[in-house]
Amino acid sequence: MVEELNPKIQGWKNYYKLDAFADPFLNKIDWYIRKRLTLFWNKKHKRRNKHSRSKQAAIAAEFAGLKKIVS
Repeated sequence: MVEELNPKIQGWKNYYKLDAFADPFLNKIDWYIRKRLTLFWNKKHKRRNKHSRSKQAAIAAEFAGLKKIVS
């Protein structure tokens, strides 16, 4: 999944890197991507609480090489 997302994230980053006013918008997209990955992680590991172990999912995504739009 990370391999599919990284080129798309890189494309957004390249397209909006010159626009200084895009940072708040891009932060929201970054947050949304990580939130959806957390929900996917919790469903895969059969967690009952949809927000449980969200930090663990974020660490796993970063370890897998998921890029961020805004550095």
